[in-house]
Amino acid sequence: MRQPALTRLMMVLTALLLSGLASAVAAQDTCAPPNIRTDVRPGPADGPTEVTVGTYVVDLRGIDDVEQTITLDIALRMRWTDPRLADWEGCRLALADIWYPMLFLRNSGRIFMRWPQTVSVEEGGQVTYLQRGAGTFSSYHSLRTFPFDVQDISLRFFPLNWTKPKVSLVADPEYSGIAPVLNISDWQVLDYATVVGAQTLETTGKTHATYDMVLTLKRYSGYYVHKIMLPIALIVIMSWMVFWIDAREFGTQLGLSATAVLTMIAFIFATTNLLPRLGYFTLLDRYIAVATVFVFAALLQCLATGYLATQGRKGTAHRIDVLSRIVFPVVFTGLCITFFWRLI
Repeated sequence: MRQPALTRLMMVLTALLLSGLASAVAAQDTCAPPNIRTDVRPGPADGPTEVTVGTYVVDLRGIDDVEQTITLDIALRMRWTDPRLADWEGCRLALADIWYPMLFLRNSGRIFMRWPQTVSVEEGGQVTYLQRGAGTFSSYHSLRTFPFDVQDISLRFFPLNWTKPKVSLVADPEYSGIAPVLNISDWQVLDYATVVGAQTLETTGKTHATYDMVLTLKRYSGYYVHKIMLPIALIVIMSWMVFWIDAREFGTQLGLSATAVLTMIAFIFATTNLLPRLGYFTLLDRYIAVATVFVFAALLQCLATGYLATQGRKGTAHRIDVLSRIVFPVVFTGLCITFFWRLI
């Protein structure tokens, strides 16, 4: 009967010894969680806590014109000074154990964090937080000049829990940039910039400091020119060939005009998936619409001259054909120049 009692006694003594050793180690461990208030910001009471923010675009995965979204992989660095952490120099601390200016993203979407939620503490309590995240975010870009558009797409960060008099943001030029190789083929990056400002939220009426990461992108339009615009121009020119056919050859004229109209309709249906579905006309939509009207107008002209020829007015039909050879190309070219003038 004494053996179990002796065993239990040894287990209790061992537990007490291990507990005492753990307490001693924790007392000597300089990286133990600091005993500070995480809801009290560091810095002067009469001035803001200055937070330096830098972002680096690791990858640009895609831009969805219809959904108005951009998919990014970015790295974020935040720095601030907390004198209360001066004794923790050289340590890594959990983000939840210290004060930090949690940044929220104005753009709708969700960001997935990839690195641990920890910070490093340097001399004098300087805190550095590094994080890398990826996600798909709203981009709010207009496509009225598609496919010759240049877009300024920005992501806006701001500390929702702290107003501008409490926390100010400063751009970090040392940790701002974009990777030289990106996983996107249909856009060219023209510029990358960071802008610090302020925004008053409509929901709360409070003003917060903001940090904007702005990407200036230009779409590669060659694909749409070769695959859509050039074939449509050839179809329009084909419809004008009826102006050089004698009006008495009404069957030939009508066959060529009808073929041009059907070809245009079939081509539009075939390329529908290549174009964004929007509630307004883009530059390419206007070009296609005008081209379709001109092809149909050539068919109507063919019917008119054919009717005149059958009524014995061959001379009038011929004069209309000669005039059409000039008017149709000039007007179509003039409209195209009007559409694309501001892009030249």
